[in-house]
Amino acid sequence: MQIKDKIYGPKFRKLRKNKDITLVKAAKGVTSKSSLSLWEKGSDNLSFTQVLTLLKNNHIQAIEFIDNPILPELLAVTHKINTLYVNNNIITLKKFTLEKQKIAKKNPQNKILFLEYCCACNFFQDLSQNTIFSSSDQKRLTFILNHVSDWQYEDIFFFGNALGLLPSEKIYQISEIIILHAIKVNLSTKRWYDDVLDSLLNAIFILIKKNYNLAQKLLNQFKKLPLTDRYTFEKIYIQAFQSYIDYIKNKNDANFQAIIQITELLDLPDLKDGFITGFKQVKQIYG
Repeated sequence: MQIKDKIYGPKFRKLRKNKDITLVKAAKGVTSKSSLSLWEKGSDNLSFTQVLTLLKNNHIQAIEFIDNPILPELLAVTHKINTLYVNNNIITLKKFTLEKQKIAKKNPQNKILFLEYCCACNFFQDLSQNTIFSSSDQKRLTFILNHVSDWQYEDIFFFGNALGLLPSEKIYQISEIIILHAIKVNLSTKRWYDDVLDSLLNAIFILIKKNYNLAQKLLNQFKKLPLTDRYTFEKIYIQAFQSYIDYIKNKNDANFQAIIQITELLDLPDLKDGFITGFKQVKQIYG
């Protein structure tokens, strides 16, 4: 996905000027002066890698550059989808999904519209156990998500919200590449690292329900990511998901009950309820 909007380019221009950095100096080794100028005006694209390099070369911290890595309009769409999903409103969610499908087909070159349709499809499929997502849609989604090194802020967001539409092997493959990339470029220092972790945890849970052996492999890979003390919830999720897999293998829920006790001791009722719901889904699938 390319970064082209009315927020990031102009914001970079403002930060650049505040530091008295010329266009020529800022663009050196990254892109041309003209391309950078157009991007700053919201009229051209830059890849995720180019933007990260721009920030690094010009000594601009990511936290200065991004207040919220996901655009407000994207959050609005997913909020509506999630509201329909939580309220178990299958009929309205299906109608919304079909509307998004129609809009995406009318604008085949617009990747964002297609990914919004994918998000709606993902939630509708999970809620209804039915899908309107075609094999050609799946091929296009896979193609879009294939180049992790060029991903930008919205890509990880869409990946996390469209996982259920991908086959197990592809979920594992992309997730593994994300982990390796995150370690290589030290994504743990970036503000959107939380979104990376959330998406990967979602991938693990989906794989638990589809292919628990791949889920175990991905969980082992996930443990290689740097997790400071502030990632307490993520560490609890790791233990909970491991307890799901242990149950699938030996039909013993002792480890899961231990996790529930931890959530009770820490007074985390929402987390407890979420784990119980997830465990029920696992039992429905594996008995």
